[in-house]
Amino acid sequence: MTNWELLREGTRSVENCHSIPGRSSMSTHRLFRHVADVLQAAQRTAIEVENAPDKRKRLRQFSVQEAATLMNLSPRQLRQVAGLAGTGTGIAPRARISFEEVLAAREAAARMLKRPEAWPRRQGGEGLASIVFTNFKGGSAKTTSSVHFAQYLALAGYRVLFIDLDSQGSATAQFGLDPVHEIGTEDCFTAWLQRPQDGSRDVAGRLCQKTYWPGIDLVPAGPSLADAEEILARRAEGGRAETTLYFDELSALQAQLQHCYDVVVVDTRPDVNMLMTTALHAATGVVIPTRATMTDLASTGAFFSHLAGYTADFEAAFGQSIGFGFSRILLTDFDPADRSQEALAALLRERFGDMVLPGAFLHSRIVGTAGFGKETLYEYEPSTDRAAYNRVLASVNAVNRALEEQMRMAWGRIAASGDSRP
Repeated sequence: MTNWELLREGTRSVENCHSIPGRSSMSTHRLFRHVADVLQAAQRTAIEVENAPDKRKRLRQFSVQEAATLMNLSPRQLRQVAGLAGTGTGIAPRARISFEEVLAAREAAARMLKRPEAWPRRQGGEGLASIVFTNFKGGSAKTTSSVHFAQYLALAGYRVLFIDLDSQGSATAQFGLDPVHEIGTEDCFTAWLQRPQDGSRDVAGRLCQKTYWPGIDLVPAGPSLADAEEILARRAEGGRAETTLYFDELSALQAQLQHCYDVVVVDTRPDVNMLMTTALHAATGVVIPTRATMTDLASTGAFFSHLAGYTADFEAAFGQSIGFGFSRILLTDFDPADRSQEALAALLRERFGDMVLPGAFLHSRIVGTAGFGKETLYEYEPSTDRAAYNRVLASVNAVNRALEEQMRMAWGRIAASGDSRP
C-alpha cells in the first residue's frame, strides 16, 4: 500500500467504528464529532505511517556529505575530527551518521581545528535567549517558521527548548505528540501557573519533555492550555499584589531553566491573548511572520498597532519599557515569480529597511509533501526533484542564519566571517 492508501484506511477505520448509516441523518453534534474524530485520526495515522514500525517520530540519520556541509567542513575533515570512517580519503557512498555524532563532531571541530563557531553555545554572562514567533493572522507560517528555526539551532549545536503557547498544539503535533489525547493540564504551561509556592523548580523540570531531536526539549500544548489563558485573565483583572506578576510568568519559568538551555523558541496563538502577552515580556527577540499579500499585511499592521498601544500603556503604567533585543518581519510562503508579492516585498524593504529579514521562506510544494508525514525540511529526504528541495531549504537556512545572527548580536557577539552554519 502507498502512504496515501494507508492514510485512507486509517481514517476509514474510525468511520466504520461509529457505525453511522449516513451523514445526512446525523444530528449536528454527532456530525461535528465525526469530523473531529476523522481528522484527528488522519494526524495520528500520518505519523504512524511515516514512522513504522515504532509509530513514533524519530530523527533520520545524515549522510557524511550532508553533515560535512552543515559544519562547513570537507568530508575528510569531518572524518578526521569524528573518527567516522578511518583515515583514508574515500567514504562509503551510503555512510550515515546520527544527530549525536554530528554534535560530537562539532565539539571536536571547535577543539581540534580551532573553530569555536562550530560549538556556539552561550558563554558566561550571556543570558538565555528567548525568540518569540507571533502575529494576529493564522496561515502566516508562524508554526512552520518557529519549528524550522528550533531545528536549525539544534543542528548548529545549541541546546533548545521549544515552548508551545498555542492551544491548537500545531507545533506539539509537529514534534509527534497528539495535543488532544496526550497533553493534559499537568503537561503544559497551565501546570506552571498552578504550581505550588515551593515547587517551581520541580514543575519547570517536569514540563520540559524530551523529543526525538536530541537537541530540542518541548513544553507541549493542547486544549488544556485554555485554562492558562483564563488564569492569566483573572489575575490581570484582579489587580492584587503578586510575587510574580501575571505577565512575568513565562520569564519566571525561563529563569528556572536558564542553565539547561541556550535558546527558547516560543510559538504563540494568532490573536490577542494573555499567553502572547507573557511571551512578549519574556522575549529577547520577536519574529513576525507574514505573507506578502495585502490581506496578510493589513493583519500585520493591526498587530503592530496592538504592540504600539500595549507597550505605550505598559510604560505609562509601570514607568519602564518592554525592550526587545530585536524585532524582525519574516516573509513566508514567498513566490518570487509573483509580481504582486515581489512588489510588496520591495515596498516593505524600502519602508522598513533591515527590520525585514533578508531573504524569505520560499513557497514550494516540497513543504506540503514533507508535511504529509508531519516532517520539516530538515527531516524530509526527497526521492525526486532534489533541485526544488535544495532551493527551498537554502531559503530557510538563509532566513534562520539571519535570525541566529540577530540573537548573537543581542548576546553582544560579533558574527565572525566564515561562520559555519547549516
